[in-house]
Amino acid sequence: MIKFFRRIRQNLLSKGKTGKYLKYAFGEIILVMIGILLALQVNNWNNNRIEQNEEKEVIAKLHTDFKENKKVLKDYLIEVNNQMNAQITLMNLVGASKEDLYKHNLDSIFYISFGSSEMAFADNTIKNIMQSGKLNILKNEKITDLLYKWNALSEIRKMRITKLDNWANDKLIPYLIDKISFKQMDMESDYPWAGRSKVKPDYYPLFQEVAFENYLDNNIWYYQQVKERCLETDKLIDEIIEATKPNSK
Repeated sequence: MIKFFRRIRQNLLSKGKTGKYLKYAFGEIILVMIGILLALQVNNWNNNRIEQNEEKEVIAKLHTDFKENKKVLKDYLIEVNNQMNAQITLMNLVGASKEDLYKHNLDSIFYISFGSSEMAFADNTIKNIMQSGKLNILKNEKITDLLYKWNALSEIRKMRITKLDNWANDKLIPYLIDKISFKQMDMESDYPWAGRSKVKPDYYPLFQEVAFENYLDNNIWYYQQVKERCLETDKLIDEIIEATKPNSK
C-alpha cells in the first residue's frame, strides 16, 4: 500500500502536476491523521472495556466479601450479647443473700462473661484496591463513599474493642484474681487443666463489694460501646451489599 501511494506521488511530480501533488499530499496527511485518531479511539475503547471488566470483577468480589462479613458480624454479636447478659446477671446479684446467690452456677456465669470474641472480616478486596491505588476504577460514587465510611468506622470499632480488652485484662481480671477460682470457672470448657479447686474462695464477700459492681458496670459500658459500633457496622454492610448487587445502579 505504501509503494502504491509512493508511485502516485512520483507520477504527479514527473508530469509537473505540482498542484495536484500538493492536494494529494494534503489528502494523504488527512488520511494518516484519521488513521491515528481511529487507532487512539480503538485503544481508548479497549482500555475502557478492560477497566469496565475490572470494575465489575471488583464489585462482584466486594458483594461476596460483605455477604460473608454479614455472617461474621452476626456470630460476633451473638457472643457479645451473651457476655453482656452474663455480666449483667452478675451485677444484678451484687448485694444478694447467700441463699439467693448460691442458687446460681456462678462459675458458669463467670465463664460466659469472660468469653473470647474475635472477628475477622473478609477485607482483602478493599485492602488491594486501596493499597494499589485502584479505587478510581470504581465509577460508582456511592460505592466509593460507602468504602470510605467502612474504613473510618472500622478504626472506631477497633478502638472500642481495644479499650474493652484493655479494661478487662488490666483492671477487671486483676481485681478478681484472688476472689474467684479460674480453674473451677474453666470447668465449663474442655481445657485439660480445668477442674474443681481445693482452695476455691467463698464468692459471697465478693458480691457484697460495691467495687465489684462498679468494675462490672464499667465493663458492661465498654461492651455497649462495642455493640453500638457493631450495629452501625451491620447497617453499613447492608448498604454495601445493596450497592454492589449485580445490575445495581
